[in-house]
Amino acid sequence: MKTLVFVTQNPNKVQDAEKLLPEFSIEHVDFEVPELQSLDSKAIVEHKLQYAYDKVQKPCFVMDASLSLDCLNGFPGPFIKWWFEKTVGEEKTCKIANFFNEHGCQWTTVLGYFDGTDKHFLQETIKGSIAKAPTGENGYHWDTIFIPEGETHTFAEMTFEQKQSYAVTKKLLQRLSEIACN
Repeated sequence: MKTLVFVTQNPNKVQDAEKLLPEFSIEHVDFEVPELQSLDSKAIVEHKLQYAYDKVQKPCFVMDASLSLDCLNGFPGPFIKWWFEKTVGEEKTCKIANFFNEHGCQWTTVLGYFDGTDKHFLQETIKGSIAKAPTGENGYHWDTIFIPEGETHTFAEMTFEQKQSYAVTKKLLQRLSEIACN
């Protein structure tokens, strides 16, 4: 079985990768990767990927997600981790969307993979809306407030399988699998 090295501090992402890539052994490497402060998600991932590769000295992949709110002209975007975990949080994010009565948003994830020779950058975006209030118990991060386009439930109200029919992670990891198998 081929091994993929996933550099992340988020054990939830590792569990998802293990479920979505059963043909691979996922080696979790957990250390803090300094994040470039930028609105350019690819630049953030490129910086994280190079740092991770330099540290582990073997092929690896990293991911970075952003959530862009229509009511804030795309903010917080790649600053969502800081926004969500350190300052604003899920309830206030819903209140902001409610205040402007504009709930549209986009969830974008960029995956970077470096095999030691070639760097690959994969990006997927899903459109959706911000819930009126956080709901659901499943998932992590902003799953409690993100409703994918065409749905009425947040990711946190869905089963893992239901979420994966919409979520970008499954698509990205499938594309990574194709690259890593070559």
